[in-house]
Amino acid sequence: MKNSVLLILVLAAVAAKADTTNLTGVVTFERSDLSFFFIDDAAGSHWRVQGVKGSPAVKIGDLVHVEGEREMTTKRRIADATITVEGHAMAAIPPPLETGIANLFSRLMPFGNTDLYGGVVVTEGLLRDINRRQTTTQLLVGEGDSNLQVEIPWALEEALPANLVQGATVRVKGVLTWTSIENYEEGIFGRIENVELIPPTPDAVEVIRRAPFWTVGRLLFILMWVCFLAAALAVWTLTLRRMVARRTQELAESVRQRERVRIEADAARRERLRLAADLHDGFQQYLAGATFRLKAAMNYLPEGADESRAQLEKVNDALKHTQSGLRSTLWAMNEESEGPESLIELIQFVARRLPQWEGIVEIANEGEERKIAHNFAGTILLILQEAVGNAIDRGHAKSVKVRVVFGEKGLAMTVADDGSGFDTAAARKEGHYGLSGMERRTAELGGKITISSKIGEGTTVRIALPL
Repeated sequence: MKNSVLLILVLAAVAAKADTTNLTGVVTFERSDLSFFFIDDAAGSHWRVQGVKGSPAVKIGDLVHVEGEREMTTKRRIADATITVEGHAMAAIPPPLETGIANLFSRLMPFGNTDLYGGVVVTEGLLRDINRRQTTTQLLVGEGDSNLQVEIPWALEEALPANLVQGATVRVKGVLTWTSIENYEEGIFGRIENVELIPPTPDAVEVIRRAPFWTVGRLLFILMWVCFLAAALAVWTLTLRRMVARRTQELAESVRQRERVRIEADAARRERLRLAADLHDGFQQYLAGATFRLKAAMNYLPEGADESRAQLEKVNDALKHTQSGLRSTLWAMNEESEGPESLIELIQFVARRLPQWEGIVEIANEGEERKIAHNFAGTILLILQEAVGNAIDRGHAKSVKVRVVFGEKGLAMTVADDGSGFDTAAARKEGHYGLSGMERRTAELGGKITISSKIGEGTTVRIALPL
């Protein structure tokens, strides 16, 4: 059955090509760089005409007689036509169809409108793209989701008008064409693609509203400069911070050298952290308890004891001021207490605030991180600070690699350096405070610590903690 239908269609196509079409009409579109032109017949139908080689030149308004073969398509197209110019009838040219692009597409899609093919249309829309070709320039003009192509005879070497830029609103007059999909096997006839408006001259494209100042190109240019300035500012800020940190470190080292001989920065930091913990767990709690009892005592004052109440209010304000100052002091002494909740982020946070770690300490993590208590994380950080501090200050390490692994049953942390190393047995006999401090803190968390080191071969600290 399918083969029979196909045979009928083929026979119809042959019969159609065998027929000769004769008609007379007025030329409505012509362009010297194109091999075809359009006419309107007496019934107002639009025809695309392609003459045989040597056909006389025609111009818009000519009254011509056309004799040729009509192509096998839903559109009115005549190929290999013999053309005779019979006169001139400019008054017979019908007025163009003025419509919006969206409305035009609603009348065309999806299978076209034969009555519109070859008609002269005037429309306007937003210029969305400009594509320069060797002999022509292709514009993409749109309204909403609808876009049509406008092909103008502007060669690549010709300069476009200064106001013809993306974002401008243009008014275009030209003949309407499109590409039809003809698939006889699948039964598809006349489905259209590539809707195009062909102006007769470049003057048929008019800019009616200039592009806004904030074009895409200008926005990208400004954004590029903003990014450049931001990067320059970031580099300048980082350089300034390093200079300030270096100068501060030099001044601090100078003060330490004047006040104490051979004082170790890591020992001072451990002592500061220990003192901060003692203040928080002791004095801070005592202040909180005193404030609570003072408020309770004020509730027992009899009516009329305004002077006593005023004095107690002053005492209460003094206690609050003391607590606020103590909290600030604790932050300065123990910065990890204000850091991020994530252990990895906390380690990176502190690493960024210790200039002596920069360029030496490399931090890596594996496994899915689990949330742990902040005090637990703070203790881990103190152990890490001690291990890294020993590697840099005592071992003069040039590279310290910190690796944190989150496993199913717990956490494993390794601190390996390329420093000078030390004799662990001798260090324990001498009562090395840093080693005993790391072991004590690890035991408090219920974990195990192993310290391996040899003179000249660096040090590796391995910690296993349950979570």
